[in-house]
Amino acid sequence: HFVHFHVTMAAVEGLLPLLKIKGDQPYLSSMEDQSSVNLNPSIGSREAGIVGLSITGLIWIITSWRLVYHYSGWWSKCCHRPREEGEISRLRTDGLTTKRMVHVLLWTATVVEGVAYGDMLASSLSDKLNYTLLDIVGRGILEFSTFVIVTIYWFNLTSKARAGASEKRFAFTLFPLILGTAAVAVTVTSTFEAVVLLHGDYPTVHDFRSTSKIYKISLIVESVAWGIHAIVVSICGGMVYTRISSLPTFAQVRSRAKRNIITKMIIPIIFCALSYAIRSGWYAADFVSRLTAPGNTFETGVGWYVGNVWIPTLVPSMCLLYSIRKRDRDPGSIDGVSDVLLQPRTAEDVDDPFQSFNRTFRDLDDDSKDESASLFMDK
Repeated sequence: HFVHFHVTMAAVEGLLPLLKIKGDQPYLSSMEDQSSVNLNPSIGSREAGIVGLSITGLIWIITSWRLVYHYSGWWSKCCHRPREEGEISRLRTDGLTTKRMVHVLLWTATVVEGVAYGDMLASSLSDKLNYTLLDIVGRGILEFSTFVIVTIYWFNLTSKARAGASEKRFAFTLFPLILGTAAVAVTVTSTFEAVVLLHGDYPTVHDFRSTSKIYKISLIVESVAWGIHAIVVSICGGMVYTRISSLPTFAQVRSRAKRNIITKMIIPIIFCALSYAIRSGWYAADFVSRLTAPGNTFETGVGWYVGNVWIPTLVPSMCLLYSIRKRDRDPGSIDGVSDVLLQPRTAEDVDDPFQSFNRTFRDLDDDSKDESASLFMDK
């Protein structure tokens, strides 16, 4: 018993350095260190401004280049006459098309967000101005509206493709209507949020996030809207894949051409859907954190900027710019898919299927041969 007592005392003495006394409550230092692990470490406003301005500047440069490219086709059509009658079909459409409008909106969003990041660098803090420009106007209104317009554009093109048209026409009306409603909801809540922030009695943005009800409403609305957008984009991708893979002539296309066709259309849709889902998840996590710990600084963490701000802005922007890289020609064509795959069958095709197949294969072969050159010419 004497030996057992000394062994027990030695064990207790060995544990004493691990114990901390705070009042009358003992704490294990190892448990305290474990509980203090921060999975979302804070990042300074200056550092966030530098990274954000770099990403936004990159998107702005590419968008400006593509914007000039798309409008130059319109200008060239106004200023030059076609030398041959066959060139008429290759002329670009005039007016404000969907592609040009998307480029304008995305360019405007990058300008607004660039001003916000510049203000962060100048003031070295998150004030009401850069929060309104970056989170409310830039990411809440302009980005969401721009991405929604592209998704509706995809649905419009898919609905006009003749192959695999097993879906009901109602689907091509329902999903764009849902996205339009979500865009209106996000715009309305973001507008109210900006008005309450700028005219309310909130000394700082942190106080606004901690105590404002409209901020929590905006979080849940945007989380639901981005989640719905991710689901709808995934459905659109499934429709596109079904239509392309069920084309009668698709089985005769070479494997390399098949990969190129699928990659050009499906990969941007997949990355966009994932980006929208990630942003939706971060908004939902922020909403939960506001209910459980209203005074935290969830929005100043590295994870918030990477997962909710930078990646869901950069990835969809690049994918959408690639998806609508070609100038407007035939409004019934699908980018990345040869027009010959989507054109309706004529009486000649029905009377002579072999001749139709030969012409289709020849056109596809020519398209695949000129693919490398067309990527640079179209860009």
